Order: sequence, then C-alpha cells, then structure tokens
Amino acid sequence: MLWQSFCLLYVACMLWNRRKRLPAGGIGFLAGMAVAFFCMHFLPMVFEFGMFYAAIAGVLCGVGVGTVIEKHGTWYGMLAFLSAALLWKVQKDVGLCLTLVQAITGGICLYLACADVLPEECEIRESIWRGVAGLIGFWLGVWLSM
Repeated sequence: MLWQSFCLLYVACMLWNRRKRLPAGGIGFLAGMAVAFFCMHFLPMVFEFGMFYAAIAGVLCGVGVGTVIEKHGTWYGMLAFLSAALLWKVQKDVGLCLTLVQAITGGICLYLACADVLPEECEIRESIWRGVAGLIGFWLGVWLSM
C-alpha cells in the first residue's frame, strides 16, 4: 500500500511540477525514491515470473519508450506511473502479456524517474540540488525496503 500511494503521490507531483512550482530538491528526492522502488521492488517482481528474456525485452522497450515520453510530454509518464500503481500487486501466476506490460511499465517509470533526478535542460545549481536530493531519496527508499 505504501508504494502504491507513493506512485499516486509521484503522479500528483509530476502534475504540479508542470507549472514549475516544486523546488528542485523536492522532485529530485521523490525521483530518487522512485528509482529505489523500481529497482528494489517492482522490476525484481517482474523477473520472478519465470519469463526472464521476455522481462528483459520488456524493460528495454520500456526504456526506449521512456526516452520518447520524456521528449514529448509528461501526460504519458503520469499514465505509466498510474499503471505501475495498478500493476504493483498482481498475482504471481501471470501470462506473457501481463509480464510484458509490467516490464514495459517498469522500464518507462525507471527511465522517467532517473531523468527527473538529473534532467538535461536545467542549470548546474538545480542539477546539484536534484542530484543530492535524489541520492537522499534513493537511500531512504532502500531503507524503507528493508
């Protein structure tokens, strides 16, 4: 329930950040926690379904789709995080299609969270704040995973 709520909070912050109202450290912190969640919980769960190569292909496709989403707007990114919140607690006996959907969603969300920690178009001072806050958020997310 914690991580589903976190995904919904992240969507709200993405929507709010479209108007540039969140401080750089705030979105960096949340993005760092999102990286920890997708690395420590979501994607390992996808790999436990027994379809290793399909999961790898799905994550790589998701990263590719994430690069396109980053360039063309955040609405699709918000949909990806909402999908991640819905797909978080799916039963263990799933088929190939659902495994691919989960892997693609995880790849998209992981890429977008990493892109929020260190975006290309911001100045150096903002990048430093986002990076430091992202590192703190990542370590807090890892700590919450224990």
